[in-house]
Amino acid sequence: MLSTNVDTTTELMSIALQAEREAIRRYKELSTLMQDANNASASALFDRMVIEEKGHERLLLKWMAREGIEEDNNIKPVKWTDPQVATDYNEEACSAYHCTPYRALAFAVHNEEIAFRFYTHVAANSSNAIVREHAEILAREELGHAALLRAERRKAYHEELNSHAQEPRLDASAIHSEVDLLTAAIHIDYYLLEQMKIIKKSTPQIETLLSASHNAICKHETTLRNKAENEMLTPGEEITETLNKLKSHNSYMQQKFNQPNQEVSRLWACCDRSFAFYDMIVETTDNENIMLSAQQLTSVALDRIGFLKNLFGDEPG
Repeated sequence: MLSTNVDTTTELMSIALQAEREAIRRYKELSTLMQDANNASASALFDRMVIEEKGHERLLLKWMAREGIEEDNNIKPVKWTDPQVATDYNEEACSAYHCTPYRALAFAVHNEEIAFRFYTHVAANSSNAIVREHAEILAREELGHAALLRAERRKAYHEELNSHAQEPRLDASAIHSEVDLLTAAIHIDYYLLEQMKIIKKSTPQIETLLSASHNAICKHETTLRNKAENEMLTPGEEITETLNKLKSHNSYMQQKFNQPNQEVSRLWACCDRSFAFYDMIVETTDNENIMLSAQQLTSVALDRIGFLKNLFGDEPG
């Protein structure tokens, strides 16, 4: 177990390098495993994570070279651990842990969460302002990775369930304009708002996030009205059809799994999926305005995930 009492940038960056190298190694293994299991989406995600982690490693090395910091060879390799999660997961409480894609993704999520907690504790404990600043940046990166992986993990789980109700999903390829993106963001935020209103009864601290989400909806709706009135722009048929399917599916799920204490799990799931959705738009769009808007929404989604972590700790279920 690494100590979170890190007081020098040399130690912090050396640990971060070891963590990135272990992640690269593991994600390569998991990509191959997912490919062998015919899970193309999970394999592609792990390939993407390899690229991201290699990029982080290069940035760390450049930063260290610029500051004249040499890697501390006494820092041992960082090892990932098995999550040992229960077989129950989310609403249906069905054993899917031994499904290969789900287990691989649970493994990856678990270790991104460990890294997030480590950097968060370093930032809280260090007396060195520079160490605190960089630990906070590293923690935010891990938080984003965990959100992407949790969204994919849920997908693997629900596919394993072979549910009778095929769940529609927001697809980045359906976003062809800023209007499409804002329309999707409003749909997402209204769903979040409904979950938060229920949670507020037992957790009044959620009011801060609820208020921020309400303000975001008002801002986006005003922008859409202006674009409709001044530029005659409306959402496209593809995104409109998808959102209508999602509304029907969400209503169905609320009725089918209307059990106590599930709103927090639903809130977590929506925040993770929205982050993954916006992040994929950033990665794939060739429209600069859409990319910039998606980047802002990605940041907001990540802030929401951070808020939930501060409020509830680790994700329930």
